Amino acid sequence: MRSAMRSSLLRPFVLTAAFASGACSAEAPITPASDSGFTDSALTDTGATDTGATDAPPIVTDNGPRPDSGTPPVGAPTAVTTFQFDRARTGANRAETRLTVAAVQAGFARVDAFAPALDGEVYAQPLYLPNLMVGGARHDVLFVATQANSMYALDASTGAELWRTSLGASVRSSMQQCGNISTIGVVSTGVIDPATNTLYAVAFTNDGGLQFKLNALDVTTGQQRAGYPANISPPMVGGSSFDPRATGQRGALQLSEGRVFVPFGGLYGDCGIYHGWVVGIDAANPAQQVAFATPGRGSGIWAVGGSAMDETGRLFVATGNSTPLGGHTPGSFGERVIRLGGGASGPTSSTDDASFFEASDARMLDLQDLDIGSVSPLVLPPIAGAPRLLWQGGKAGVSYLIDRENLGGTGSQVFQQRYFSGGNFGAAAAWSNGTDTFVFAPGRGTRAGCSGSGGVMALRVTGAGLTTAWCSATVSNPSPPAVSSNGNDNGILWVAGTSPASLRAIDISNGMEIFAGAPPSVRQWTPVVVADGRVYVTGSRTVSLFTTR
Repeated sequence: MRSAMRSSLLRPFVLTAAFASGACSAEAPITPASDSGFTDSALTDTGATDTGATDAPPIVTDNGPRPDSGTPPVGAPTAVTTFQFDRARTGANRAETRLTVAAVQAGFARVDAFAPALDGEVYAQPLYLPNLMVGGARHDVLFVATQANSMYALDASTGAELWRTSLGASVRSSMQQCGNISTIGVVSTGVIDPATNTLYAVAFTNDGGLQFKLNALDVTTGQQRAGYPANISPPMVGGSSFDPRATGQRGALQLSEGRVFVPFGGLYGDCGIYHGWVVGIDAANPAQQVAFATPGRGSGIWAVGGSAMDETGRLFVATGNSTPLGGHTPGSFGERVIRLGGGASGPTSSTDDASFFEASDARMLDLQDLDIGSVSPLVLPPIAGAPRLLWQGGKAGVSYLIDRENLGGTGSQVFQQRYFSGGNFGAAAAWSNGTDTFVFAPGRGTRAGCSGSGGVMALRVTGAGLTTAWCSATVSNPSPPAVSSNGNDNGILWVAGTSPASLRAIDISNGMEIFAGAPPSVRQWTPVVVADGRVYVTGSRTVSLFTTR
């Protein structure tokens, strides 16, 4: 039996006004939100040797740094091997042929029978591989990690468990200096290398001592690859040392040229001496680790998307407040977007102005705990007449466009405008129909020029600026949105929200809501996953499946 709540009305929220760029410091004070990315209470607002290769047909994956990748072959199955579908963190699956606007309007619902039994809370975005040989049979497989440090392989249609692997003893929050996840295990989204059928995931463990471990699992069996799990123990960088008692690993992993990139930040409460880290781990020899670390106390890299990567393989990260309890330390790298070299030797860094952007009101942002790093950077596809752009938001609700070839130092944004009174959290999405390019920014509070509170604003990129195309209906604590389309056609925006738990689908061409449903619960900041006609929404100890009737 299936149940669904369909929209009784098609609700357009269409705006055409352009908003002038303005500094957020001119706005009224905003009540800050927690900047840790770690919370148990936001579900409803109540609170490498063996390749493991199979003879499966080739799959389409946009795991490469190609934000302008074009349209995959029609009808080819889609693999979701990384956070928000690709390294650029666009949140766009451009090879979805089943979920057309007409099909969703004709009949779409939650599959009640899809109810996997999981042993812990789910924070990481599920990953997905189609047509995989597991246990002597072919399955479309959904990979789900829990705070009990379990990695599950589930049949993507039924939710049946195919295998489960323990990644070590999880950690009670009382063992860290602060934080508010009661049991900590796998918090971040892993990454799959389809060339070797290996899933990389970071687990926080208490196997004789607190330790972050990088795991490398054969996707067909769940068995660890040789040399894994590997302790993540980066060398000291400048004056920064790595302390797992005050460190959180919320940001998604990246994989490029045989190196896994793992970001780190602080914990809820900004306790202890922590820094923003990006650790580059040689997948073939995980004891070989190189790292970037922010020099000042704080400046964590904690947003769920971790880093965004452009077509040249460079990494972009955003940092939070520099010194806990107020103040801004020059040179601490707080309230910045930072460009790092990736590839086999990364993460390499530079100190010149071209390699970072810092908000001109960084001191105010620090004093009010309004982290730019509350949301992940987003690499935009090429846009005619504009430089190569990066979108960045933050707790102040300001959208910035930045030239990623020359980030330019302090106050060097190409464009800025405050759109949300309550800030941006999680990650945004981007999509182009060949004519127009959109940024879909999730946020809280009132919206500039729009009715309602919270949800997603569709911002059209015009040259080197943004104008408002439409706004979604009110969605509390919106998740990072996802886009499905068949190339440039049938673009649908998917967004989930908490309190009440909801999933909404919006026709991108006109801003009209074409579906509204109610999953049992929704985990804030965990993206919706759309693949091969299925939509997955992560909640408390569960993942819900929606599909056409």
